Amino acid sequence: MNPNESNEQDIFKTGISISQTQTWFNSILQQLRQRREDGPRPQITAAPDTSVLDKFVEPPSLLKSIVATAKGMLADRGRTIQMTATPLEVEELWAKNSHGVPGMLSVGLHVLLVVILVIPAYLILKTPPATPTSVTVLYAPTMPVMPVMKDKSGGGGGGGRKALTPPSKGQLPRGADKQIVPPMVEFKNLAPELAVETTVIAPQLSMITPLPNIAFGDPNGVSGPLSAGPGTGGGIGTGTGSGIGSGKGGGVGPGEGGGIGGGVFNVGGGVSEPVLLSQVQPEYSDDGRKARIQGTVELLIIVNPDGTVKFDNVRKNLGYGLDQKAIDAVKKWKFVPGKKDGKAVATYVSVLVNFSLR
Repeated sequence: MNPNESNEQDIFKTGISISQTQTWFNSILQQLRQRREDGPRPQITAAPDTSVLDKFVEPPSLLKSIVATAKGMLADRGRTIQMTATPLEVEELWAKNSHGVPGMLSVGLHVLLVVILVIPAYLILKTPPATPTSVTVLYAPTMPVMPVMKDKSGGGGGGGRKALTPPSKGQLPRGADKQIVPPMVEFKNLAPELAVETTVIAPQLSMITPLPNIAFGDPNGVSGPLSAGPGTGGGIGTGTGSGIGSGKGGGVGPGEGGGIGGGVFNVGGGVSEPVLLSQVQPEYSDDGRKARIQGTVELLIIVNPDGTVKFDNVRKNLGYGLDQKAIDAVKKWKFVPGKKDGKAVATYVSVLVNFSLR
Protein backbone atom coordinates (compact mmCIF):
# COMPACT_ATOMS: atom_id res chain seq x y z
CA MET A 1 0.00 0.00 0.00
CA ASN A 2 1.29 3.43 -0.86
CA PRO A 3 1.87 5.60 2.24
CA ASN A 4 0.67 8.66 0.44
CA GLU A 5 -2.71 7.05 -0.18
CA SER A 6 -3.16 6.25 3.55
CA ASN A 7 -2.45 9.84 4.52
CA GLU A 8 -4.89 11.17 1.98
CA GLN A 9 -7.66 8.91 3.33
CA ASP A 10 -7.02 10.02 6.95
CA ILE A 11 -7.20 13.67 6.00
CA PHE A 12 -10.41 13.12 4.08
CA LYS A 13 -12.06 11.24 6.98
CA THR A 14 -11.13 13.99 9.41
CA GLY A 15 -12.66 16.63 7.17
CA ILE A 16 -15.97 14.72 6.99
CA SER A 17 -16.25 14.36 10.77
CA ILE A 18 -15.69 18.09 11.38
CA SER A 19 -18.23 19.25 8.85
CA GLN A 20 -20.94 16.78 9.94
CA THR A 21 -24.09 18.42 11.65
CA GLN A 22 -27.32 17.13 13.41
CA THR A 23 -30.55 16.73 11.55
CA TRP A 24 -33.58 18.90 12.49
CA PHE A 25 -35.39 15.96 13.94
CA ASN A 26 -32.60 15.10 16.36
CA SER A 27 -32.37 18.76 17.37
CA ILE A 28 -36.08 18.92 18.34
CA LEU A 29 -35.79 15.73 20.39
CA GLN A 30 -32.78 17.11 22.26
CA GLN A 31 -34.64 20.36 23.16
CA LEU A 32 -37.69 18.43 24.49
CA ARG A 33 -35.45 16.20 26.59
CA GLN A 34 -33.67 19.31 28.09
CA ARG A 35 -36.99 21.00 28.98
CA ARG A 36 -38.25 17.88 30.79
CA GLU A 37 -35.05 17.78 32.86
CA ASP A 38 -35.42 21.49 33.91
CA GLY A 39 -38.73 20.85 35.67
CA PRO A 40 -41.90 22.98 35.86
CA ARG A 41 -41.79 26.79 35.24
CA PRO A 42 -41.88 28.96 38.43
CA GLN A 43 -45.14 30.81 39.12
CA ILE A 44 -45.17 34.64 39.97
CA THR A 45 -47.49 35.15 42.94
CA ALA A 46 -46.66 38.87 43.80
CA ALA A 47 -49.17 41.50 42.79
CA PRO A 48 -47.89 44.00 40.24
CA ASP A 49 -46.83 47.47 41.68
CA THR A 50 -47.46 50.22 39.17
CA SER A 51 -45.81 52.92 41.35
CA VAL A 52 -42.30 51.46 41.02
CA LEU A 53 -41.72 53.11 37.69
CA ASP A 54 -42.84 56.50 39.08
CA LYS A 55 -40.23 56.26 41.85
CA PHE A 56 -37.48 55.93 39.29
CA VAL A 57 -38.78 58.69 37.03
CA GLU A 58 -39.92 61.24 39.65
CA PRO A 59 -37.31 62.07 42.36
CA PRO A 60 -38.50 62.88 45.90
CA SER A 61 -39.31 66.49 46.76
CA LEU A 62 -36.75 68.81 48.37
CA LEU A 63 -38.57 68.83 51.69
CA LYS A 64 -38.72 65.01 51.84
CA SER A 65 -35.00 64.86 50.95
CA ILE A 66 -34.12 67.29 53.79
CA VAL A 67 -36.27 65.35 56.28
CA ALA A 68 -34.63 62.07 55.26
CA THR A 69 -31.15 63.57 55.62
CA ALA A 70 -31.97 64.94 59.08
CA LYS A 71 -33.31 61.54 60.22
CA GLY A 72 -30.12 59.88 59.01
CA MET A 73 -27.97 62.38 60.94
CA LEU A 74 -29.98 61.86 64.15
CA ALA A 75 -29.74 58.11 63.77
CA ASP A 76 -25.95 58.30 63.42
CA ARG A 77 -25.57 60.66 66.40
CA GLY A 78 -25.18 58.05 69.06
CA ARG A 79 -23.26 55.61 66.92
CA THR A 80 -19.59 55.08 67.81
CA ILE A 81 -16.99 53.84 65.42
CA GLN A 82 -14.63 51.27 66.75
CA MET A 83 -10.99 51.84 65.63
CA THR A 84 -9.16 48.57 65.24
CA ALA A 85 -6.06 49.99 63.49
CA THR A 86 -2.91 50.58 65.59
CA PRO A 87 -1.36 54.13 65.21
CA LEU A 88 2.16 54.27 63.81
CA GLU A 89 4.85 56.84 64.60
CA VAL A 90 6.01 58.85 61.58
CA GLU A 91 8.88 61.31 61.18
CA GLU A 92 8.07 65.00 61.72
CA LEU A 93 8.31 66.79 58.36
CA TRP A 94 7.49 70.45 59.11
CA ALA A 95 8.76 71.28 62.60
CA LYS A 96 12.40 70.42 61.99
CA ASN A 97 14.47 72.37 59.44
CA SER A 98 16.57 69.88 57.57
CA HIS A 99 17.61 72.06 54.62
CA GLY A 100 21.15 72.66 55.82
CA VAL A 101 23.80 73.70 53.30
CA PRO A 102 21.65 73.12 50.17
CA GLY A 103 19.01 75.50 51.51
CA MET A 104 21.56 78.22 52.23
CA LEU A 105 23.04 77.84 48.75
CA SER A 106 19.58 78.14 47.20
CA VAL A 107 18.82 81.34 49.14
CA GLY A 108 22.20 82.81 48.19
CA LEU A 109 21.69 82.07 44.50
CA HIS A 110 18.24 83.67 44.54
CA VAL A 111 19.56 86.82 46.25
CA LEU A 112 22.42 87.05 43.73
CA LEU A 113 20.00 86.70 40.84
CA VAL A 114 17.78 89.49 42.18
CA VAL A 115 20.81 91.79 42.61
CA ILE A 116 21.99 91.09 39.06
CA LEU A 117 18.56 91.97 37.66
CA VAL A 118 17.80 95.00 39.83
CA ILE A 119 21.09 96.92 39.83
CA PRO A 120 21.44 97.32 36.01
CA ALA A 121 17.80 98.42 35.77
CA TYR A 122 18.39 100.98 38.53
CA LEU A 123 21.47 102.35 36.79
CA ILE A 124 19.67 102.63 33.45
CA LEU A 125 16.53 104.29 34.81
CA LYS A 126 18.39 106.62 37.19
CA THR A 127 18.29 110.25 36.06
CA PRO A 128 21.87 111.52 35.60
CA PRO A 129 22.68 114.49 37.82
CA ALA A 130 23.48 117.88 36.41
CA THR A 131 27.07 117.71 35.25
CA PRO A 132 29.19 120.54 36.65
CA THR A 133 31.00 122.44 33.94
CA SER A 134 34.63 123.43 34.02
CA VAL A 135 35.26 127.11 33.48
CA THR A 136 38.52 128.63 32.30
CA VAL A 137 39.09 132.37 32.42
CA LEU A 138 41.52 133.53 29.77
CA TYR A 139 43.41 136.64 30.75
CA ALA A 140 45.46 136.66 27.59
CA PRO A 141 45.10 140.13 26.07
CA THR A 142 42.95 140.30 22.97
CA MET A 143 44.71 143.51 22.03
CA PRO A 144 48.47 143.91 21.69
CA VAL A 145 50.37 144.60 24.92
CA MET A 146 51.17 148.28 25.03
CA PRO A 147 54.06 149.86 26.92
CA VAL A 148 53.23 152.05 29.86
CA MET A 149 52.85 155.65 28.70
CA LYS A 150 52.71 158.83 30.68
CA ASP A 151 49.97 160.27 28.51
CA LYS A 152 46.56 158.67 28.47
CA SER A 153 45.66 156.84 25.33
CA GLY A 154 42.25 157.99 24.23
CA GLY A 155 40.19 157.82 21.11
CA GLY A 156 39.56 154.75 19.00
CA GLY A 157 38.34 153.73 15.62
CA GLY A 158 36.14 151.43 13.65
CA GLY A 159 35.02 150.50 10.23
CA GLY A 160 33.67 147.80 8.03
CA ARG A 161 32.30 147.11 4.57
CA LYS A 162 28.67 146.23 5.37
CA ALA A 163 29.39 142.51 5.39
CA LEU A 164 26.76 140.08 6.66
CA THR A 165 29.26 138.26 8.86
CA PRO A 166 31.14 139.59 11.91
CA PRO A 167 34.70 140.85 11.47
CA SER A 168 37.28 138.12 11.20
CA LYS A 169 40.09 137.70 13.69
CA GLY A 170 43.50 138.97 12.59
CA GLN A 171 46.52 141.10 13.40
CA LEU A 172 46.72 144.89 13.52
CA PRO A 173 48.64 146.87 10.91
CA ARG A 174 51.39 149.25 11.97
CA GLY A 175 50.24 152.44 13.68
CA ALA A 176 51.05 155.86 12.31
CA ASP A 177 49.97 159.46 12.74
CA LYS A 178 48.64 159.56 9.17
CA GLN A 179 46.77 157.08 7.04
CA ILE A 180 46.82 156.64 3.28
CA VAL A 181 45.44 153.09 2.84
CA PRO A 182 42.88 151.78 5.38
CA PRO A 183 43.22 148.19 6.63
CA MET A 184 41.70 145.39 4.51
CA VAL A 185 41.21 141.71 5.29
CA GLU A 186 42.36 140.76 1.77
CA PHE A 187 44.10 142.63 -1.02
CA LYS A 188 42.54 142.72 -4.46
CA ASN A 189 45.60 143.99 -6.32
CA LEU A 190 48.56 141.78 -5.55
CA ALA A 191 50.94 143.61 -7.93
CA PRO A 192 50.31 147.36 -7.57
CA GLU A 193 52.43 149.85 -9.53
CA LEU A 194 53.01 151.88 -6.36
CA ALA A 195 52.89 149.95 -3.05
CA VAL A 196 51.60 151.93 -0.10
CA GLU A 197 51.67 150.60 3.44
CA THR A 198 48.41 149.92 5.25
CA THR A 199 48.21 151.73 8.60
CA VAL A 200 45.85 152.79 11.35
CA ILE A 201 45.86 156.19 12.99
CA ALA A 202 47.41 155.13 16.28
CA PRO A 203 50.91 156.47 17.00
CA GLN A 204 51.03 154.23 20.06
CA LEU A 205 51.31 151.24 17.70
CA SER A 206 54.16 152.59 15.62
CA MET A 207 56.61 150.10 17.14
CA ILE A 208 54.53 147.09 15.99
CA THR A 209 55.75 145.28 12.89
CA PRO A 210 53.05 143.08 11.30
CA LEU A 211 53.95 139.47 10.61
CA PRO A 212 54.07 138.38 6.97
CA ASN A 213 51.41 136.07 5.46
CA ILE A 214 48.90 136.80 8.24
CA ALA A 215 45.73 138.64 7.32
CA PHE A 216 44.74 141.87 8.98
CA GLY A 217 41.62 141.82 11.15
CA ASP A 218 40.00 142.69 14.42
CA PRO A 219 41.86 141.15 17.41
CA ASN A 220 38.44 140.74 19.04
CA GLY A 221 36.90 139.20 15.90
CA VAL A 222 35.86 135.63 15.25
CA SER A 223 37.82 132.82 13.68
CA GLY A 224 36.35 131.94 10.32
CA PRO A 225 36.06 133.21 6.76
CA LEU A 226 37.66 136.56 6.04
CA SER A 227 35.21 139.40 6.65
CA ALA A 228 35.52 143.16 7.09
CA GLY A 229 32.43 143.19 9.32
CA PRO A 230 29.05 144.96 9.15
CA GLY A 231 30.46 148.43 9.89
CA THR A 232 30.96 151.24 7.38
CA GLY A 233 33.78 153.49 6.22
CA GLY A 234 36.15 150.99 4.64
CA GLY A 235 37.95 149.70 7.72
CA ILE A 236 37.41 146.47 9.68
CA GLY A 237 34.88 146.03 12.48
CA THR A 238 31.41 147.05 13.58
CA GLY A 239 31.97 150.80 13.89
CA THR A 240 32.37 153.66 11.44
CA GLY A 241 35.56 154.91 9.80
CA SER A 242 38.78 153.63 8.35
CA GLY A 243 40.10 152.03 11.50
CA ILE A 244 39.55 148.70 13.25
CA GLY A 245 36.97 147.97 15.95
CA SER A 246 33.67 149.24 17.24
CA GLY A 247 34.56 152.93 17.53
CA LYS A 248 34.55 155.82 15.12
CA GLY A 249 37.56 157.04 13.13
CA GLY A 250 40.84 155.64 11.87
CA GLY A 251 42.14 154.30 15.18
CA VAL A 252 41.64 150.99 17.00
CA GLY A 253 38.90 149.96 19.41
CA PRO A 254 36.01 151.84 21.06
CA GLY A 255 36.06 155.61 21.14
CA GLU A 256 36.70 158.04 18.34
CA GLY A 257 39.29 160.36 16.86
CA GLY A 258 42.11 157.88 16.29
CA GLY A 259 44.49 156.18 18.68
CA ILE A 260 43.70 153.21 20.95
CA GLY A 261 40.15 153.03 22.27
CA GLY A 262 39.78 154.12 25.86
CA GLY A 263 36.29 152.78 26.46
CA VAL A 264 37.14 149.18 27.51
CA PHE A 265 40.72 148.21 28.22
CA ASN A 266 42.55 144.99 27.50
CA VAL A 267 44.87 143.32 29.97
CA GLY A 268 48.42 144.56 29.48
CA GLY A 269 49.94 147.90 28.69
CA GLY A 270 49.67 149.02 32.31
CA VAL A 271 46.20 147.41 32.85
CA SER A 272 46.06 144.69 35.52
CA GLU A 273 43.95 141.59 35.01
CA PRO A 274 40.65 141.11 36.89
CA VAL A 275 40.51 138.44 39.59
CA LEU A 276 37.54 136.11 39.89
CA LEU A 277 35.86 136.26 43.31
CA SER A 278 32.75 134.09 42.90
CA GLN A 279 31.16 132.15 40.10
CA VAL A 280 27.96 130.26 39.29
CA GLN A 281 28.38 126.96 37.48
CA PRO A 282 26.40 126.78 34.22
CA GLU A 283 23.94 123.90 33.92
CA TYR A 284 23.14 121.70 30.95
CA SER A 285 20.13 122.64 28.83
CA ASP A 286 17.46 119.98 28.30
CA ASP A 287 18.00 119.95 24.53
CA GLY A 288 21.76 119.68 24.93
CA ARG A 289 21.48 116.78 27.38
CA LYS A 290 18.99 114.89 25.18
CA ALA A 291 21.19 115.36 22.09
CA ARG A 292 24.31 114.57 24.18
CA ILE A 293 26.11 117.69 22.94
CA GLN A 294 29.57 118.23 24.42
CA GLY A 295 32.13 120.92 23.79
CA THR A 296 33.27 124.40 24.73
CA VAL A 297 31.54 127.78 24.57
CA GLU A 298 33.83 130.81 24.39
CA LEU A 299 32.44 134.13 25.63
CA LEU A 300 33.90 137.61 25.52
CA ILE A 301 32.77 139.57 28.56
CA ILE A 302 33.48 143.00 30.04
CA VAL A 303 34.37 143.25 33.71
CA ASN A 304 33.02 146.62 34.82
CA PRO A 305 34.85 148.88 37.30
CA ASP A 306 32.47 147.70 40.06
CA GLY A 307 33.35 144.02 39.42
CA THR A 308 30.08 143.05 37.72
CA VAL A 309 29.99 141.32 34.34
CA LYS A 310 28.58 142.57 31.06
CA PHE A 311 28.21 140.13 28.20
CA ASP A 312 29.79 141.25 24.92
CA ASN A 313 29.56 138.42 22.38
CA VAL A 314 29.84 134.68 21.78
CA ARG A 315 33.12 133.84 20.09
CA LYS A 316 32.50 130.10 19.83
CA ASN A 317 29.06 128.58 20.17
CA LEU A 318 27.55 125.08 20.64
CA GLY A 319 23.84 125.71 20.19
CA TYR A 320 21.04 123.62 21.77
CA GLY A 321 20.59 126.30 24.45
CA LEU A 322 24.07 125.76 25.93
CA ASP A 323 25.31 129.20 24.85
CA GLN A 324 22.50 130.93 26.74
CA LYS A 325 23.10 128.75 29.81
CA ALA A 326 26.74 129.84 29.81
CA ILE A 327 25.79 133.53 29.38
CA ASP A 328 23.19 133.43 32.19
CA ALA A 329 25.70 131.91 34.60
CA VAL A 330 28.64 134.18 33.72
CA LYS A 331 26.51 137.31 34.18
CA LYS A 332 26.23 136.38 37.88
CA TRP A 333 29.99 136.27 38.46
CA LYS A 334 31.89 138.76 40.59
CA PHE A 335 35.44 140.04 39.94
CA VAL A 336 38.02 142.28 41.46
CA PRO A 337 38.19 144.74 38.54
CA GLY A 338 41.29 145.40 36.51
CA LYS A 339 43.16 148.64 37.27
CA LYS A 340 45.07 151.21 35.30
CA ASP A 341 47.16 153.77 37.13
CA GLY A 342 45.56 152.54 40.38
CA LYS A 343 42.03 153.19 39.16
CA ALA A 344 39.46 150.49 38.38
CA VAL A 345 38.63 150.31 34.68
CA ALA A 346 36.42 148.18 32.42
CA THR A 347 38.38 145.23 31.05
CA TYR A 348 37.84 142.61 28.37
CA VAL A 349 38.02 138.98 29.56
CA SER A 350 37.59 135.83 27.50
CA VAL A 351 35.88 132.87 29.22
CA LEU A 352 35.81 129.21 28.17
CA VAL A 353 32.89 127.11 29.45
CA ASN A 354 33.30 123.37 28.91
CA PHE A 355 30.17 121.20 28.80
CA SER A 356 30.74 117.48 29.32
CA LEU A 357 28.41 114.55 30.10
CA ARG A 358 31.10 112.34 31.66
